[in-house]
Amino acid sequence: MVRRGIFVGLVALASMLSFAAVEARAQGTPVDVHAVVLTTAANTAKRPAVPLSEGLRDKSVYWRRVKSGEAVSYQLCLGFFDTRSDAERARRQLAASFREARIISVSPAERDNVLKAQQRTGPAPSAPVAIPARPAPALPAPAASPVAAGSAEALMAEGRGAIAREDYAAAVRSFARLLALPENVSTRDAQEFLGLAHERRGDAARARLEYENYLKRYPEGEDSVRVRQRLANLQPASRSEPLRATAVQTVGGWRSFTFGSVSQFYYRGNSTIDTQQVNVTANTLDRTTLSLTDQSALITNVDASTRFVDDTHDNRLVFRDMDTRNFISGQHDVNRLNAAYYEYRYKPGDASARLGRQPGNTGGLLGRFDGAWLGYGLMPALRLNVVGGEPVEYGATIDSKRRFIGTNVEIGPLNQHWTGNLYFIRQTIDSIIDREAAGIELRYFAPQGSFASMLDYDTVFRRINIGTLQANWLAPWKTAFNFLADYRMSPSLQTGTATLGEVSTSVRTLLNTYTEDELRRRALALSAKAALASAGLTHPLNEVWQIGADVRVSRISHTDGTNNLPGIPGTGYVYTYTAQVIGIGLFAKRDVSVVSVSRVTGVDYAGAAARLASRTPLGERWTLDGSVLWYQQDNDNGSTLQRVSPTARLGYRWGNSMTLEFEAGAESTATSSATIEEKTRRRFFSIGYRWDF
Repeated sequence: MVRRGIFVGLVALASMLSFAAVEARAQGTPVDVHAVVLTTAANTAKRPAVPLSEGLRDKSVYWRRVKSGEAVSYQLCLGFFDTRSDAERARRQLAASFREARIISVSPAERDNVLKAQQRTGPAPSAPVAIPARPAPALPAPAASPVAAGSAEALMAEGRGAIAREDYAAAVRSFARLLALPENVSTRDAQEFLGLAHERRGDAARARLEYENYLKRYPEGEDSVRVRQRLANLQPASRSEPLRATAVQTVGGWRSFTFGSVSQFYYRGNSTIDTQQVNVTANTLDRTTLSLTDQSALITNVDASTRFVDDTHDNRLVFRDMDTRNFISGQHDVNRLNAAYYEYRYKPGDASARLGRQPGNTGGLLGRFDGAWLGYGLMPALRLNVVGGEPVEYGATIDSKRRFIGTNVEIGPLNQHWTGNLYFIRQTIDSIIDREAAGIELRYFAPQGSFASMLDYDTVFRRINIGTLQANWLAPWKTAFNFLADYRMSPSLQTGTATLGEVSTSVRTLLNTYTEDELRRRALALSAKAALASAGLTHPLNEVWQIGADVRVSRISHTDGTNNLPGIPGTGYVYTYTAQVIGIGLFAKRDVSVVSVSRVTGVDYAGAAARLASRTPLGERWTLDGSVLWYQQDNDNGSTLQRVSPTARLGYRWGNSMTLEFEAGAESTATSSATIEEKTRRRFFSIGYRWDF
């Protein structure tokens, strides 16, 4: 009753906050929206092409004219975003092609003018939109350095973000890379999340292995209790052990239990931007200052599952939802239903059915979908599945209907080590083939290491769409080695990609102008080849100290482009070298401290980073996490960037199921060139709770 009362009270508080936000929006005045400045140029004669991923296809690419005194410059921008965090995600996606990209605030009027212009001329205007604005620096500052992207903290953020959007393949890659690093402040959480990613991906065998590894490494603590629940949920119902006995009800031969979590966090951020630009004509300095609240939002996550089981039947209901309430005028509330499905399994016949919104990312499925998944066990190590439905794409504005049907065969476990999957899938868009792929997934697990690979071949485009190989191995002398090779088309090969740059986003309409083959050639001309390879090792020197190092190289090819959307130049090779030293139990029992240094080199820039992070238990209930990141980048054109970012997080475990958390941080960035200097200071914090039930 106490727990229920607490939960009701927290939900009531969230409701009051949401009501206050509605009133604030109703009474507030319009505020700026956000855009990403990709590059700054003296004129618009040569516009670089912009590689837009699937989630950014609805955005506008436009020239922005900036005048300061008699000097005129042009900014190539991507817009528009209601929140700074959405703009930051887009900036990171495009960082490989536009390393100087940065986020700016623009007025709603600017957005409306651009959208109106594009309704008349199409989504890729060649002429700049004249907009009075403050001068932009020649070297915009990226929000996160390329080096920092390989840190434990960044990999944890990538993995958790991938789980939130149900891209479990990406989550597995992020958490596996994190676990390949030396022991650090995120290792324990990453081990649990890796099991969760495999579980939601539908790979119960690998999920069970990762949960068992977690309990071997961390047998004690409230987190271990939760992992035991997850592991028990993977076992046959007759052997399952619920997390809390009070949550289980038994009626006749039936047993039922409910588990999951609810979390609510409030996020707030404020920025101040000081710009100083040399006016060559007037021989003066133009100075501007912009201060704004760039984030104020309450984010609620609900993850709940209920099971009804007996010796013959297993029924499950799953619900996962993320709701964002924005308290800044002009920013929209967003609700994303990530999963809502019913699953039934008939154990004697090894038959199953799953209906509703559910995760994909296996068997050739590229993401979540609304539909049905049917399965039948032909023999103990062979299972046939049939799947069909419609893809679910948040943020996509394509005016066409996609549908798919596919089949796959699960193989294994064989010799207690090997599992795999053979699949074929056919997806249509407005009645023509959008994607037709055959592929294989192969995995090997053993105490000393693991191996996972995937090959996805599109039979219509006649090209490899995805190829990935990942391996980890622990040597007898305790050195851990890791390797990753990843190749994929970006965006993924689909006929619908041909709508990029077109006035109409309807494939049915475009078929009046182009043939099916022409649409596929246009889609291929807009798709780049992205390749990544990394290798690393870690080695314990003693019970206290560990060392690690890794090297990473990446490249994105050019695209040919079409008559409506020009090609994009390639990034060239980007090399990143990282070394780490980890200390365990230096100041207190179970504390972890990490020092890392990195070096990154690209075609026309070089950067260096250093990071210090630590996690310290403060008694049985409290934990304190802290980190400081320093980054510097020098560009061939003489411009420079420097950033310092400290953060701290305080956590408190309340009882056996509630966690309270407060995080605060700051970021100071300075960029300079021959004519412009800009200093950006950002302060942010978050506060909230997570209730596991």
